[in-house]
Amino acid sequence: MPSIGTAHHALTALIGKWSGTEEIAASPWAPATSATAWCEYRSALDGFAVVQDYRQVRADGGPEFLAHNVFTADPETGETLWYGFDSYGFPPEAAARGGWDGGTLVLEKKTPRGTAVHRLTPDGGVLRHDIDVRMDEAETFSPFLRARYTRDAEIVGPPE
Repeated sequence: MPSIGTAHHALTALIGKWSGTEEIAASPWAPATSATAWCEYRSALDGFAVVQDYRQVRADGGPEFLAHNVFTADPETGETLWYGFDSYGFPPEAAARGGWDGGTLVLEKKTPRGTAVHRLTPDGGVLRHDIDVRMDEAETFSPFLRARYTRDAEIVGPPE
């Protein structure tokens, strides 16, 4: 049977309620804008997973974006795995994979639409989330999201 390991313990740095602002680059789905977002990370499955609920409201009045994400560890490799479900409706074809680089969780997500590199950096009461993307056949990554959240005692407008 698998046991709770270092990768599981490292995920506890994300646990909490967070809210903040995001700067979002233009994409095939929407124009560039800023947004306000709320997220809550909580321990699940006796420490084998961290579950995140996320809600984003775009400043330009675009559609609200919702996500439900599960973070865990591969018992064979020790890599961190991230399975994400969202209101865009694309099912996860495979987990994003990665690990910790110092205090930053770096995960790479590959889909038929492109590749995204997520960097989550919890630092006390601040959580940064940066996403760079390489769409379709592009050779280089481009900034997509730059977010800064602060830890909240309570979330105003909780994720639904």
